[in-house]
Amino acid sequence: MRYREGDSVVASTRFKGSPNGQRTDILQTKVARWSSIAIRVLSYFFLRMALLPIIPALVFGLFAVYVPAFISGYQNEPKVEVTEEVDVAVTEVVREDDNDIIVKENGDVATAPVPTVRAPADGRLDPVSMPVLGPVDGRTEGEVVGQEVEILETVVSIDKKPLSPLKTLLSGAPNPRSLLLSLASFGINALLVGSVADRLFRERYHTASDLSFVRPGYISDKEAKFLIREPDQSKMPVTLEIKMKHPQPPFDNPTWQQAGGVRWTSNESDNTAVLTIPLPNKRKTYLWRTSNNHSGEFTTPPRVGHAAETEDGPFTFLSTSCIVNRLPYNPLDHPLAIPGMRHLAKVLPSLNPQFMLFLGDFIYADVPRFWGQKSEDYRQKYRQVYASPDWPAVGQNLSWIHVLDDHEIQNDWDANTTGVYETAVKPWSLYNAASNPPPAKKAGVPVAREGATYYEFTQGPASFFLLDTRTHRHSNKLPATTEDKSMLGPEQLEDFLAWLNRPEPKGVKWKIVASSVPFTKNWAVNTQDTWGGFLSERRRILEAMWDAGSRGLGVVVLSGDRHEFAATKFPPPEDGKWPQSAAVNEFSCSPLSQFYSPIPSYRQTDNEDVMIKYINKGNSKFGAITIENLEDGDQGSLKYRLFVDGKEVWNTMIVSSVPAAGDANKLAADGSRIGGGGSDGHLSNYPWKFLEFYQRSDRREPEDIQLVYWGAEAASNPPSADYNDVMNSESHVGVLTNQIKKHGFMFVNNTPYDTPAATEALLQRIAFIRVTHYGGFYDFTPDLAMADTAYTNLALPAHTDTTYFSDPAGLQAFHLLSHTGGAEGGQSLLVDGFRAAVILREEDGRSFDVLKSVRLPWHASGNEGITIAPDKRYPVLEVDEDTNVLKRVRWNNDDRGVVPFGEPFSPEEWYAAASRWDEILRRKDTEVWIQLRPGSVLIFDNWRVLHGRSAFQGVRRICGGYINRDDFISRWRNTNFERKDILDRIIG
Repeated sequence: MRYREGDSVVASTRFKGSPNGQRTDILQTKVARWSSIAIRVLSYFFLRMALLPIIPALVFGLFAVYVPAFISGYQNEPKVEVTEEVDVAVTEVVREDDNDIIVKENGDVATAPVPTVRAPADGRLDPVSMPVLGPVDGRTEGEVVGQEVEILETVVSIDKKPLSPLKTLLSGAPNPRSLLLSLASFGINALLVGSVADRLFRERYHTASDLSFVRPGYISDKEAKFLIREPDQSKMPVTLEIKMKHPQPPFDNPTWQQAGGVRWTSNESDNTAVLTIPLPNKRKTYLWRTSNNHSGEFTTPPRVGHAAETEDGPFTFLSTSCIVNRLPYNPLDHPLAIPGMRHLAKVLPSLNPQFMLFLGDFIYADVPRFWGQKSEDYRQKYRQVYASPDWPAVGQNLSWIHVLDDHEIQNDWDANTTGVYETAVKPWSLYNAASNPPPAKKAGVPVAREGATYYEFTQGPASFFLLDTRTHRHSNKLPATTEDKSMLGPEQLEDFLAWLNRPEPKGVKWKIVASSVPFTKNWAVNTQDTWGGFLSERRRILEAMWDAGSRGLGVVVLSGDRHEFAATKFPPPEDGKWPQSAAVNEFSCSPLSQFYSPIPSYRQTDNEDVMIKYINKGNSKFGAITIENLEDGDQGSLKYRLFVDGKEVWNTMIVSSVPAAGDANKLAADGSRIGGGGSDGHLSNYPWKFLEFYQRSDRREPEDIQLVYWGAEAASNPPSADYNDVMNSESHVGVLTNQIKKHGFMFVNNTPYDTPAATEALLQRIAFIRVTHYGGFYDFTPDLAMADTAYTNLALPAHTDTTYFSDPAGLQAFHLLSHTGGAEGGQSLLVDGFRAAVILREEDGRSFDVLKSVRLPWHASGNEGITIAPDKRYPVLEVDEDTNVLKRVRWNNDDRGVVPFGEPFSPEEWYAAASRWDEILRRKDTEVWIQLRPGSVLIFDNWRVLHGRSAFQGVRRICGGYINRDDFISRWRNTNFERKDILDRIIG
């Protein structure tokens, strides 16, 4: 269609406009949302991860922004959304030649003169997104010379905003449609801010100025130190008494003996004093009590050169560092609660440690903030740790020995004795160092350096040197390779090197170095604060350590500080003068109770520091170190066990090197030692690769199997096997032994019962039948042939047999061959002792502790000429010292002697716990009652399953026998595992 110039063109293209005018959140709501998210993230980090001092200020500042923004946002944010939909028509005018244009309308083309373009009448359109163009001078052919936009229709809709409860609660922003949701969202943030304030401020008001406590410090084989704090002068003087825990008359005195006392305390020492008492020269456990109502116990160490001398077991001590209270935060905790100490308290009884070697940061003077840098501010921090409700369980029965680190002064301290040092160290000395071992002394000089803050002592099989890595160090900012840069200072370094070069008494196989900071340089973060920032001095020390290793001593560094765990080996250069067996090992472990690094920060960078194991996770970590001297006397073993949040997660064992003799320092090409030899000229040759493999990959550990606990329900479908299968197929013997190991009992059905011979053959199919004072395989009726209740027709409560043996019978078997003469009653009772113990621990943990701690006398003395008792007293519940797992139940009132006095718990407490235990054993859902019948042999684990019976009438003929535990386990292994796997586990 052609138009003349001057005519107007009507709209030719139509479309619908997109939504226009939709409202977004107002500025106040956006501010509330983002400040809320920041509050929540920072609060979580502060309360659950790390108490960074800057965070509370940020949280409180953000909350001050959040509150008015939240209120304003709730009041002004619209409750509805407004949406506009627009129909428009657009005409494009395109030049065709000087006189004509083309008009495009809905895809049609017409030719027309240049029009007069009408501007839109509706001012609501956006002139930028939809421009109106007029005639353009200098137009060229094909050029768009104008547009006309016409509004055809506008639709406006109003909708309520969505409620979005989850979005509101998660974001913390106000919701104008719901006051309740808004208040809930606000309340979450207020609760978090309140928790941050609670964690930050509440501990400050627990000054513990009235704290009274007593703790054991350093204990040698000749004397014991006690730190006493008593601010109440009306209780002075404070006297201390001791007595032997397990006296052996007539040589040991069983009564309380006064050991010493403190006449007074003063404010100058913050009401503390150190009491040193003499001890007999023998390894014993002592109870102690004071006149101001504190009590506990301690064990004297073995003689120098000896690893163990009594039933208390091998020489074990603990190591860790870093304590802060209430992390992770729990609003229900006491303001001074220390969660890591609870983990430690749970495993202490099973470890029986000699002492805790604490490697610094006992307090955090600057976390969560520096409240002040006066002496009283530091003193208060120490009092708060000792006032924690979690301290007595780990501090009154355990010696603590301390090393100084930075947070006792200030983070990354390297300013020597300037500034706040003297103010900070005096409280550390009062509360920790004063009860430490003697300060280290210069070689050949009997008097210690005055004011030294590093220590040395020798106990049992090990010599210890406790370094001070803060007081004398050069600035961390100096390059790590600076030749004369020192962490220890000249005097301490001289004393330390003299100790490394010093010969040790016979039987002392280990030199233990305690360093508050890691010896390895493998930590990439803040390396300059570790020995990685002092490489020249570290190299000199390493060479002295390798020299000690060449002389047959094992050198181990224990460190903390990093809130992670790493085991590192420092092998000597392969082309050097030292044998590879002289390698130094480090175990760096912390914190006892602090945050941990969620991002791994340890990595091996070369072959100088070789990573053995690295674990970063866990708010509570500590190591248990056990040292034993090997039988040949030339070497010792050191086992390190790592506990994370109260559970053992890793362990390793290392062996001290062989002393050099003659040309014994020479090494074969494969790294093994050659030359030397014993008195008969014989020499054992162990390649280094062999030793290294067993350090890293030792599989020698007991096989494990998932136990199945059971109660009364087991009576309906007890585990069973067929006699013919067991006797004719080797594989089914495996099924038999596996069922007994898993369930603790089973039946063997279809066993011939015309004579006892088939039953005897069945037991011999498992292992040897044990011979006792009852004989071997037994076949009896209730004729009182033995003075034992089994030979009567009386009811028998649940019990275990042979409690009076050092090694009680492992398996027991019963086969009812016949029941005649008015047969009635005689049901058999079975109880899963392991399940009952689990119930007791869950319902009454104290009673569980009593029954696992109080060791009872057991005996069999009812028959003439028979007086059997075990090698020592054993508790009702025997817990494995290595795994802290229940391994055996001894329970038979008829075999028990008098409950002893002087145990950790009184006889009254034992009887209360025994009553609780007996009540659990007699519960209906615990007891399994089964009527024995001819042809069905009952076999059960006597270390786990208690048995009994109801009274009966008539004559019952029973046959059966005992099988040793070791013999049964051997049979179980060989019928359930491959031979190679078994040998790997028991031989290596």
